[in-house]
Amino acid sequence: MPEEKKETAATEAHEKLTDRMSAIIKRDWKTIPNFMCYFRILLIPVFIVLYVKGMYRSSAAVIIISWFSDVADGFVARKFNMISALGKVLDPVADKMTQVAIFICLGLRYPLAFVLVAVIAAKELTMLGLGLVVFKDANRVDSARWYGKIATGAIALTAIVLVAAPFFIPGGISPEIAKWPIIGCIVLASFSYLMYVIRYVGIIKEIKGRK
Repeated sequence: MPEEKKETAATEAHEKLTDRMSAIIKRDWKTIPNFMCYFRILLIPVFIVLYVKGMYRSSAAVIIISWFSDVADGFVARKFNMISALGKVLDPVADKMTQVAIFICLGLRYPLAFVLVAVIAAKELTMLGLGLVVFKDANRVDSARWYGKIATGAIALTAIVLVAAPFFIPGGISPEIAKWPIIGCIVLASFSYLMYVIRYVGIIKEIKGRK
């Protein structure tokens, strides 16, 4: 009987969490900043096709457009009070999907890029798990922090330079030179990963302390 009660309670908690998430999506999906996030996600296959075809300047232009869209959606959200719980999730998801796609493509020439992809993937999966715990217990979605924005900016700049380089430099930037900015991105992404884990663990402890 106790196990049946636990299963019932777990099922009810899951249903409540699902209902809350569905309500947030229905409420927030139509905002302009969120449409900008959708736009960034749609740019990912465009970038991949252009890069694979060797259209380096065009693929770099896609990254720049994506980056400006990222800056614009944050500005619009704050300026016109359109910050939403869904947007707080969608924005970093769009960023990381873009980053992963870019550096998987770059990994074909610069194998070290796959290490950066692994760090980004580990960070996002960890944050997803911790974020769900916070949302479940406190109905709260945390915003991006300065360390995450710095890492994202450095990764975007590195991506633009490495993607566009073959258009300006015959053969592109050599792996020996390219490894240094990639290592810098790995360090910044790892630091951001650590800081987010510390932050989320602190929030979870604070929530438990209130109960």
